[in-house]
Amino acid sequence: GEVTVDGSGSTWTISGYHHPELYVGYYGQGTLNITNGGAVSNTHGNIGFWASSTGEVTVDGSGSTWTNSGSLYVGSYGQGTLNITDGGTVSNTKGYIGYHSDSTGYWPDSTGEVTVDGSGSTWTNSDDLYVGDEGQGTLNITNGGVVSSTSGYIGDDSGSTGEVTVDGSGSTWTNSDRLYVGNYGQGTLNITNGGAVSNTYGRIGYGSGSGVVTVDGSG
Repeated sequence: GEVTVDGSGSTWTISGYHHPELYVGYYGQGTLNITNGGAVSNTHGNIGFWASSTGEVTVDGSGSTWTNSGSLYVGSYGQGTLNITDGGTVSNTKGYIGYHSDSTGYWPDSTGEVTVDGSGSTWTNSDDLYVGDEGQGTLNITNGGVVSSTSGYIGDDSGSTGEVTVDGSGSTWTNSDRLYVGNYGQGTLNITNGGAVSNTYGRIGYGSGSGVVTVDGSG
């Protein structure tokens, strides 16, 4: 299935007492496009939920918003992709990229990828952000994109892999608290060509985890 919410004043609000969550790719394939000032709001958001499912969400253009009053999962037991481009904005409490897997084969490795690209493109996590939380997660912040969270975890828990790239002038990832690169999992952080990452304190390779941080380029 595919849904497009296009243009200023175009809104899709999911509310009600029972299950006001939004699933994009729920036991199947789903696509959601929020463009040119469109707006979507719900409680929890799930992109690519359950085994063999795939989901993709694009939030493109100034004024285009996706508001999650709860957590956002990109690749939750399935495969998920989130693109925030050209001034689009996404907000939620906790964020998960590549959430959960197991060794039995019933749930294959979850994979998630988020791209925040371009000036004005913003992803706001009012709580913690997990890139690879028992799954495989990738976060790309490029060309002036902005991401914020309380604490950041790249490669969280055993068997997980996470990679974050912050590339280009104006591209930032701001953590108001701690940052773990390889928190019992495998984590990689690339800060290149003037990108910037900030946090109160950081750990590289915590517990049984392994972490690599690369800072390269002027700026």
